[in-house]
Amino acid sequence: MILKAYEISKINTNINKIILFYGQNQGAKEEGISRLIDDKKENIIKYDEKQIIENQDIFYENILSKSLFDENKIVIINRATDKIFKIIEDLNENKLDDILLIIEANNLDKKSKLRSFIEKSKSYICVPFYQDENSMLSKIFYNFLKENNLSISNENINLILSRCNGDRGILKNELNKIKFFSLKNKKLTTENI
Repeated sequence: MILKAYEISKINTNINKIILFYGQNQGAKEEGISRLIDDKKENIIKYDEKQIIENQDIFYENILSKSLFDENKIVIINRATDKIFKIIEDLNENKLDDILLIIEANNLDKKSKLRSFIEKSKSYICVPFYQDENSMLSKIFYNFLKENNLSISNENINLILSRCNGDRGILKNELNKIKFFSLKNKKLTTENI
């Protein structure tokens, strides 16, 4: 099943046990994952696809073993590609009752086995994250300025937004730099930026 990025709140992690977040907007994907697991008390395990492929036996042992102390596990697989498809297919057959599997990937084209498998499933979720439009990034920027009582010229705002390439993660990084710089100086100029 495919959901839009703004529909993440519709995901029921008790039913939807495999969730794929893919696309170029790394910052939005990270926000989505945070919103999904923010209030969870489960054991969170993070893997990189390369780690899993190199040590499949250890991965299966860690994922499928039950613990007396932890009822549920959240497993996050970063930088996934179609190379991990067979492993996901195997996990699907093992019935993931006490595991929430979140897969984060960059761009996956329409022919991707991983993307196709999850999109066609009625119980799994696929969420594409496209680049943010400048209007969305501007909104985030202006909210930041308002919250921190800062002033920046429109020219400098546009300069920073153009550097972000539609990724709110890059924008938030730039906003953090501005925040730390503003602790010393209230006025930001083009030279400072």
